[in-house]
Amino acid sequence: MRKLKLFILILIGALVGISLVGFAYQLTMEQRDRVAYPAPGEIYQVGGIDLHLDCRGQGTPTIILEAGLMSGSSSWMLVHDELAAVTRTCAYDRPGMDWSEPINRVADAEEVSERLYDLLVEAKIEGPKVLLGMSAGGVYVREYYKNHTDDIVGMVFVDSSHEQQGNRLPDVGDGGFFDAVLISCRLMQPIGLIRIFPVLDQFIEGFELDEPTKNALLANMNQSHSCASIYWESESIEGEVRDEAPSNSLGDLPLVVLSQGEEPKASTQIGETLEQAMAQRKVWDELQLELLGLSSNGERFVALESGHVIQFNQPELVVEKVSELVLQLRTSLP
Repeated sequence: MRKLKLFILILIGALVGISLVGFAYQLTMEQRDRVAYPAPGEIYQVGGIDLHLDCRGQGTPTIILEAGLMSGSSSWMLVHDELAAVTRTCAYDRPGMDWSEPINRVADAEEVSERLYDLLVEAKIEGPKVLLGMSAGGVYVREYYKNHTDDIVGMVFVDSSHEQQGNRLPDVGDGGFFDAVLISCRLMQPIGLIRIFPVLDQFIEGFELDEPTKNALLANMNQSHSCASIYWESESIEGEVRDEAPSNSLGDLPLVVLSQGEEPKASTQIGETLEQAMAQRKVWDELQLELLGLSSNGERFVALESGHVIQFNQPELVVEKVSELVLQLRTSLP
């Protein structure tokens, strides 16, 4: 019995020691990443939270980029400068994403949109704006427009989520895979194990990105709070995509809808069959058409070589269609 107790004490001591070493390693590497990849924009305090806003270029209207779930301003790195060559373009980070401070709790669409509004006021981003929302960001920009229509002159959806998709998309594969990865990540990220064993690399491996771009993305993804923030974002959007009522009308607001068009594929990683992938795409396309129908003044373009993250798969299409909208709007602005 005495030997067993001694063994347990030694084991606990070893685990504590490993954790402390891992924590120190994670902290050192995180500080190194922040030196190598500093915030490209400015930090503003909004509601007691430090938020990052990166505005580039000149001209009107201003494009406001709302990233998809689990991502921030760095997700626009392949299109930000190109759009900024046409007009002022601002990307920002929701709490816990990229360079913004985490809040470690659920935030509904109203809170997210109001925080963005307050950020733009704090940063003095005035004048006409085009809201661009990718994936979950589409839900957030529609919520923004519902409450602040005055200076919004156009909107763009990049494979946007739909407020009813949680009730209408067929189940595919094993949702428990993502949950298991996220739980493990939340526990192990602060002690460096996620960084040592490159768990998060798999989420960007499918994109044709050069090494500097990959390394910049991973620097943000490997922060100690990133997986926890992803968890809270996932919980937050889950409550926004199970509405019974349809999305709010956009009237005749100029609208561009970009939708994924790459042929559906089976995903053995999550146990998704080709038949399931095709069934989900069928409903997804129906939802995309419904989003197009929110405005009487909208156009839809299908990215035939792209999956969900069109700004990575076909960045040139995003730049082309958003630039066309901006130039069209500019002719009618005072």
